[in-house]
Amino acid sequence: MSKHARSGGVLDISVVIPARNAADWLDGCLRSVLAQNPREVIVVDGCSRDSTVEIARSLGAVVISDEGRGLPAARMLGARAAHADLVALIDADVIVPDGALEKLKDEFTAGGFDGLQFGLVSEPDGPGYWGAALAWHHNHSRVRSWFGVSASLMRRHVLLEAGFDESFRSGEDIELRIRLEDAGYRIGVSATTFVRHRFADSFAYAQDQWLQDGSGLARTMRKHPRRAGWLAFLPLLATARGMVISLATAPKFLPYWAGFAFHNYRAMCATLLKRPGDGLSLGGNAMWLAAARIAPMAAGLLFWAVAALATSPDRLGLASAVVSAVLLTVQLGMLGIGPATLNLLPARQDCGKALIPASMAAVVFSSLLGAGALVLVTSLLGSGVGTAWTDPALAASFFAAALLAAAAYQLDHIAVAQARSDRALIRSLVQALFQLGTLAVFVVIGYRDPAAVVAPVAVGALASVVFGVRQLSRSGAAPDWTRLNGREAVKVLGPGLRQYALMLADRAPGYVLPLVVAAALNTSAAAAWYVVWMLSSAVFFVPQSAGYSLQAAIAAGTSGSIPFPRPGLILRGLRMSLFLTALAGVLLMAGGWLLLPLLGPRYASTWVLLPVLVPALMLTCVTQVYYGVCRATGRLAESSIVALTACLLALAPAPAMAQQFGLTGISVLWLAAQLAAALIAAGRLHRIARGVPAAPGSRNDERTAGPRTHGVPAQ
Repeated sequence: MSKHARSGGVLDISVVIPARNAADWLDGCLRSVLAQNPREVIVVDGCSRDSTVEIARSLGAVVISDEGRGLPAARMLGARAAHADLVALIDADVIVPDGALEKLKDEFTAGGFDGLQFGLVSEPDGPGYWGAALAWHHNHSRVRSWFGVSASLMRRHVLLEAGFDESFRSGEDIELRIRLEDAGYRIGVSATTFVRHRFADSFAYAQDQWLQDGSGLARTMRKHPRRAGWLAFLPLLATARGMVISLATAPKFLPYWAGFAFHNYRAMCATLLKRPGDGLSLGGNAMWLAAARIAPMAAGLLFWAVAALATSPDRLGLASAVVSAVLLTVQLGMLGIGPATLNLLPARQDCGKALIPASMAAVVFSSLLGAGALVLVTSLLGSGVGTAWTDPALAASFFAAALLAAAAYQLDHIAVAQARSDRALIRSLVQALFQLGTLAVFVVIGYRDPAAVVAPVAVGALASVVFGVRQLSRSGAAPDWTRLNGREAVKVLGPGLRQYALMLADRAPGYVLPLVVAAALNTSAAAAWYVVWMLSSAVFFVPQSAGYSLQAAIAAGTSGSIPFPRPGLILRGLRMSLFLTALAGVLLMAGGWLLLPLLGPRYASTWVLLPVLVPALMLTCVTQVYYGVCRATGRLAESSIVALTACLLALAPAPAMAQQFGLTGISVLWLAAQLAAALIAAGRLHRIARGVPAAPGSRNDERTAGPRTHGVPAQ
């Protein structure tokens, strides 16, 4: 007991204790604080569902509610309610030893501090691993010497003037410290007066700590960009330091650091890429969508490696041609509906409950027609993929994969339009997992026919669709299938068909070239081409994602019949696309050099194609940004002409080039086509950025006027 308490005197300090569902700790914390005999104790309850409020009142504390607004708001609410000039912020997981508050006050006054934290001695609240690991981390961390607010004494007027940023849900102590230091306040950590700081003993608690740390750092980086570089590396530096100390003194805590680093950066990236309140930012949406395309392609490389090792080149070549036919069918069946969704969905007041099922039904039905037409045409040609349809299992796998992949692809467009491409990434990973798992089952049971490669594609797409519909339901945008009707289909088909020519001309070469190789050369050459083409396609998804995200951003940020994009937005999208594509291209070159030889000599020799294909991919950054601007602003005729020009340049001479120069000739032809398209697109983008309007009569008819937010239906 302090000398003030023994003499009956009152320590002129207001103690503020924020607490939410803290019944397990609050009794001990409150009793230790009341023993200091402060002027008042204020417990700020965060809508607790346990006995937190009852415990606080039974011990005589003043109880107020923050109405669930979060920890920073709770502390500020307590400070405003306090009556003393000094406020002690004490968390419910802290035990204050007898006389410690008075001792800290004496040190505070003598040092002329504006804020002084107790020294923290951390301990687990149980005998398990995770509480011990958390306590060990904090007892050996340099964070102990940084001013924080879990157990601190501050001048009330300083706290009210500087204040916590109440938009933060975590990391508010770091952000406050930065502002206090910048403002010249004297703050510090006591080296002589300590309190006990307890940690719950469970993995869930540790994970929550890591996620809050990463999210708080991201918010602080966004608010203080000059410190972003240091803060971004902070978890990595802490992990490196902690692992070194763990290796020397406590090796059992090494797994803890893996979780610490992973979840810190997981939360940091998620927070940085999420636009506050209404989905992801332009860059975040593009990056998540690119990741949603690239991540399964990385898994796809493993898929095709397993298939190449388990299947003869002839069978694999035929299977790869059928998969190319699946992808081509999807593009044929989209009817421009996917790109049109990026313009239509942000304006829908009902979150797309009617539009989403209409768009999905339309692409599935049209894909069915496209699949039938492709089978008919290729059967008449006889060679290449036309030989596949005599196998009933292969033909059935083709139709199933085409229909399900079309539905999955439309779900990706819906996610982009909602500025939630992170959902597309999750679905893509689920798809890749099921696809690879199904192939592994076939390999184990000894089924090595071409259908063993195509059927897993259908299974993966089915998993993606099921998971995607579940995502929509959980987000409050579940498709209302009872509202499916012809009128809704027409609403999405009309704008889609106006974009269909552009989409087909842009995408067709990527899916037709493998079929050309199979027909002009042989299925073995098609297998080799498909592997290197698949690697390159993973990079192509980066500029394509940037174009789609730019389109969604323009659609959400403008109104009227002919929206006009800000030049700065175009430039930002182009720079982002070039940077990310260049980075992906370097990784592609390195990865191809390492991975292709593992598949055998036939595949290793195709690495020489990558130095030709990567520059072509860089050129697509310009064309994809141009197409995104044109789709959003109604310049569909001119962009379709550019895309058709590139398509004809890439496909018309392709059979002759393949027979004369092999796969190298196909690659050079692709580069030349992309160069021509990029030059035209760059000139047009320059005119658009200078404010040259669209041609007379050009309208963005698929847009409807009204208030919008970025990628989210207006409320």
